[in-house]
Amino acid sequence: MKKGDIVEVLPNSENEWMEQYVNRLFEVKEVYDRRCLVRMLNVTNQERYWFSEKENFRMAELKIVEIEEDET
Repeated sequence: MKKGDIVEVLPNSENEWMEQYVNRLFEVKEVYDRRCLVRMLNVTNQERYWFSEKENFRMAELKIVEIEEDET
């Protein structure tokens, strides 16, 4: 995990309250020895940060979408 990575909460997180955020994406802002600072994406409050243990997150599996341009 490094600054700028997009991560998601692990489905079997030790913290029950975090499971409601499994379908949310987070941007890693800072990484420390055991913890990280992440910012929740796609929410009204763009300044919503969490300071949590790194093991509560994994790299997000983002699907790549190819856009075809109309050649007319």
